[in-house]
Amino acid sequence: MKVIDFHTHPYLSEQEFLNFYPECFEPSPEQLKEDIGRAGIGHIAGSVLNKRSYTAEEGFSYIKECNDKALELKKLLGDFYTPGFHIHPHFVSESIAEIERMHRHDIRLIGELVPYMHGWSDYSCAGLHTILEAAEQYGMTVSFHTMKDEQAEMTKMIEAHPRLTFVAAHPNEKELFLLHLERLKKYDNFFLDLSGTGIFRYGLTAYGVKKAGSEKFVFGTDYPICNPRMYVQAILQEPVSDADRENILYRNAGRLLASAAVSGERPVEGSAE
Repeated sequence: MKVIDFHTHPYLSEQEFLNFYPECFEPSPEQLKEDIGRAGIGHIAGSVLNKRSYTAEEGFSYIKECNDKALELKKLLGDFYTPGFHIHPHFVSESIAEIERMHRHDIRLIGELVPYMHGWSDYSCAGLHTILEAAEQYGMTVSFHTMKDEQAEMTKMIEAHPRLTFVAAHPNEKELFLLHLERLKKYDNFFLDLSGTGIFRYGLTAYGVKKAGSEKFVFGTDYPICNPRMYVQAILQEPVSDADRENILYRNAGRLLASAAVSGERPVEGSAE
């Protein structure tokens, strides 16, 4: 069975290797592809995150450095990897320029956005709204970290941009997962990736499929933070149909990534190229 991992954080070196026990590995793109391949995963998507702490003084150059590394990884990994890239609401014009730059490289995936790592925390802030308006023009898909105290703000963001596809990262524990399910049922442009906290709770995936349908979930691992094989096996073990499993493991992510590429073919008339 094919598997697309919608949520990874690939790395060029130890500086980007977000593993809790890096002493056990020799981080490299070659290791990444071998690790993921041994888990049965044939394609990955996601952004590069830097272990060096973000500082306001460094500003957008820190963000751009992560994006440059994603482009470098794309050259090394080819069709195995769909890059995600970062934007920052404190740097609106720079972020819009980055959207345009990535569009020229045929990249349509923003995120995973991880506000707490990059010095911002409000999904309803004006700067982000302006950036997402620009992203709409390029048919982007937005992956964003689930912020426990930002539930209303996340909903407002999804509602305000119906032309964008949003994918929340991480089911989390039951209280937050149930809130995600309500959004999945209400908003056609909202999906949930099953990476990180939550999927180890047996029955979570089956319950989500029962309540919202398997078409609303994409598979993710949060590699290299989490063990990729455990996440593949977790989906295989869930009491859902083979068709539901296929939707989650590769069909839905394939549709989202392909849809972003098609809808982002050209900016709308009058927008910058």
